Amino acid sequence: MPVVSNGGPPLRLATTMTGSGEPVVVIHGFTGSGAAMAPLIDRLDGWRRITVDLPGHGRSPAPPELPYYSVEAMAESIAGLAAAVDGPCHVIGYSMGGRIALALAVAHPHVCRSLTLISATAGMDDQAERARRRQADEALADRIGQHGLDQFVEDWTAAPMWDTLRARLSETEWEASMRQRLGCDPVGLANSLRAAGTGSMTPLWDCLAALDVPTLIVCGELDAKFVALGRRMNDLLPNSDLAILAGVGHAAHLEAPDDSVHTIQRHLAAH
Repeated sequence: MPVVSNGGPPLRLATTMTGSGEPVVVIHGFTGSGAAMAPLIDRLDGWRRITVDLPGHGRSPAPPELPYYSVEAMAESIAGLAAAVDGPCHVIGYSMGGRIALALAVAHPHVCRSLTLISATAGMDDQAERARRRQADEALADRIGQHGLDQFVEDWTAAPMWDTLRARLSETEWEASMRQRLGCDPVGLANSLRAAGTGSMTPLWDCLAALDVPTLIVCGELDAKFVALGRRMNDLLPNSDLAILAGVGHAAHLEAPDDSVHTIQRHLAAH
């Protein structure tokens, strides 16, 4: 799957396809990979699941050029993938992957049969807030180079946002998730922070009212920030449903995979 960076050479990203049926493209979040989405993907029976490793994540390369990592460039790469399969795709995105999925639907609604956004946002529309976020993400990116990937992942997963995930997973599952994150490329993670953060992406709130792609918004009830963002998106999107999953946080699809997939399956089957 090619990603084109401002006229530069295309970047080939790793993809995995399993199953048969209507195509479902699954996009992971920051420090994740296609493999990290397995608890969701493995439960999506009856669909052709297409997972992608974003630049610097999983098995994909980590070029030094920042434009490869923008939300808009990665959305274009997914559009290229969708165009290569027969018919429009269902698209599922989690967190950063949700923002990419939304950007894809805004730019290329014809390639999206449906959209599922897990713990996602349409960006930041306050200019001062965006500037503060860019500054914070730049500092985080610098820390990867200064202190190394191991320390960054340890610090990143110590944030309160991950408390509910850690509580839900067994020790073995948590250690496996840490190994997966440590398999990312430090240059790729730093560039993702700099180019694909919510402070860097073009906010999409003003585009939502015109987006008629059937959309499911999923969030965990304990993730108050993204519940509020989910409600706001649901109010603006003309063809959307909001599912707030009980007792889980930001990584709702990993904390409650059965409930998440049951909700998502109903959405896919309806469209």
